[in-house]
Amino acid sequence: MLPHKFVVSKKPKGYLVQGPSHCGAYSVKGILSAFGLDRKGHPKEYHTNKFGRLTGLTLGKKYWVNILKSYGVDSKIDSANNLSDKEKMNLLKTLLSKDTPIMIRIGNGYYRSREYNPVLGKIVPHWITLWGYNDQKQIFYVYDSGMLKRHWDKGLPTGNTSRTYQEILRDWNFGKWQPWSWYTSPQNYLYIKINPPN
Repeated sequence: MLPHKFVVSKKPKGYLVQGPSHCGAYSVKGILSAFGLDRKGHPKEYHTNKFGRLTGLTLGKKYWVNILKSYGVDSKIDSANNLSDKEKMNLLKTLLSKDTPIMIRIGNGYYRSREYNPVLGKIVPHWITLWGYNDQKQIFYVYDSGMLKRHWDKGLPTGNTSRTYQEILRDWNFGKWQPWSWYTSPQNYLYIKINPPN
């Protein structure tokens, strides 16, 4: 039986705001800082090559997984594409209830705003991390590095914003029909499972 609400006990040391790119690096830095393993200044320094540091682009499905592992955080990338909506939600909540965050790829319709733009939501790939949930409020607690500081919700127990369960399902349904995002994976509902460091 899953708890009706859960907040990961560890939190990022701070919530940073990205520029036009490097969302994956900001997500990775947030995870590593929560576990006391952040060793870099700017998040882009986590890229393993100059091209990535300049553009924010990554090559290969396991790019971020390999970086997390190299800093002592065991992780695995997978897709929830074959699950029902209810099963997708239960998967996210089950992983969070193990007291670890989750990194998911979404379509970013909230770029620089709290107002959702459905066009951007279909074309802009983005990584965010989930840090908890609340069934009564039907929300996930989210760290979204693309959100400007003036739009943050500072009353949350963790993260800098929240998204409803339905908003996460909508945004997470991204990748299969966006060939420009296939350099990571052509699958929808992509997520990175985090295992706590020993």
